[in-house]
Amino acid sequence: MRLRPLPLLLAAACAGDPAALDPADDDGTEYEAFDAEGKADGVRGLGGPISFSAACEPGDRVTVAAVGDVLLHGRLQQQAYASDQRFLDLWGEVGDLLAQADITYANLEGPTAAGITAGLRVVPDPGPVFDNKVYTGYPRFNYHPSLAQDLVDSGVDVVSTANNHALDRGGLGAEKTIEELEAAGLPFTGTRRRDGSGDWHTETDANGFRLAWVACTFSTNGITDSKKQVLGCYTDTTRLVNLVRELDAREDIDAVIVTPHWGIEYTANPRLTEVKLAHRLLDAGATVVLGGHPHVLQPWEKHLTPDGRETFVIYSLGNFVSGQRDLPRRSTLLLYLGLVRGLDGVTRVEGARYVPLHMSELDGALRLQAIDRAGGLASSRALTVRMFGEANLASPDEPLAIATCP
Repeated sequence: MRLRPLPLLLAAACAGDPAALDPADDDGTEYEAFDAEGKADGVRGLGGPISFSAACEPGDRVTVAAVGDVLLHGRLQQQAYASDQRFLDLWGEVGDLLAQADITYANLEGPTAAGITAGLRVVPDPGPVFDNKVYTGYPRFNYHPSLAQDLVDSGVDVVSTANNHALDRGGLGAEKTIEELEAAGLPFTGTRRRDGSGDWHTETDANGFRLAWVACTFSTNGITDSKKQVLGCYTDTTRLVNLVRELDAREDIDAVIVTPHWGIEYTANPRLTEVKLAHRLLDAGATVVLGGHPHVLQPWEKHLTPDGRETFVIYSLGNFVSGQRDLPRRSTLLLYLGLVRGLDGVTRVEGARYVPLHMSELDGALRLQAIDRAGGLASSRALTVRMFGEANLASPDEPLAIATCP
């Protein structure tokens, strides 16, 4: 996994540019805090320390890292376009942590569609500049296509393109995004071309493991998906579950990972709706479910399937990077999962670790930092550790160890 060095000085956003008026950069403090006792709809026992019986099982191993939404508000785009490090200017301080894993996942929250305005007009492309016409922030995002290569250079190996901003540049924009990801060699899942070509899933290979990835979304923000380019979590549930079953049945697939975009924004508590769908996907053969969309963290859970498998779900990975200002929206994590293929050929979850992260404002620029490396940020760290517990913390400055065996 290739990394570019982070410069000592980061370029600040230019004063007076349109991004300064982006309403989503300062969108209030609404937040439903994590309730360890469970919600009124019957969801219980989520979060806290987690462990798996396969932790010390002999076999081959692979490490998966996962982060949340790449949500680039105008201010972040300005900062990236002004820097010779481009988008790595935002998250370069944690690049070494992304690269520790064998496979790293992120949610690409928005298109990378050159030359298309928010009004869906095709115009000459302005290049990597936040012009607030082609390249825009909230409410209809669009990022310069260089983002795809920057994700690859950061160690990201697979992304989801199924989310509520997938059609922010219409069907053509979704197709252009696919083309840019393919050009960068970045596997993606959750969207297809307008002619219906392409698979709903993608596959990655690392350490002798082949993982299948399936993404879906609850919404496209009211934009009509006339060409059926985006897989729906709830509108296409039968197709989604059947696809998981089909992939699980393949002898060349070691594990199926589903990345649903779902839930209610700014609440740390998943609804029974998400819990039921997660369990249905895991029972159908998935090994891991990595949720997103709420823009804040939601807890994890170990789910025992009817066939006796210990599976894993995290209901929201929160934001990876964003311009949102409220503390819970800037507080996030890097999740590590260990998978082991036992002597019986079955791949199981062996353990989970996490590194608390925070989107910090320093000298007028926004940087993603590992809290236990940067120091300070006690309130952000406390919010995250309260949800996931101390036992599964991973140090950002020590070799990664997913499971500790006697």
